[in-house]
Amino acid sequence: MSFIHCKGFHAVIPGDLETTGWKKLLELEAFRMELRRTTVFIASHHGRENGYCREVFDFCTPDVVVFSDSRIAHATQEETNKYASHVRGITFNSQERFVLTTRNDGSLTWTY
Repeated sequence: MSFIHCKGFHAVIPGDLETTGWKKLLELEAFRMELRRTTVFIASHHGRENGYCREVFDFCTPDVVVFSDSRIAHATQEETNKYASHVRGITFNSQERFVLTTRNDGSLTWTY
């Protein structure tokens, strides 16, 4: 689990954290405070179901969620719209987007 902060960019990179781990971390006030600052949320476990924890979004309303993944090799990689309902949205390639994926959108770079 990492948080990155730079010039208004606040990202959470949870790696392969699963739901049980999210719930344990949510018990920590310092962790909840970091989530509140998050603008870019990298989906845990490449967006798979077992990495999603709805309760995280009681403390976190990011601008966008990113799924870092490649071609679909497992049924658990199927994208869900669960994340889209928790974000504000950004303009990406002249379109409003809520979820970006490296599979569909390629490499992603943020410039501030």
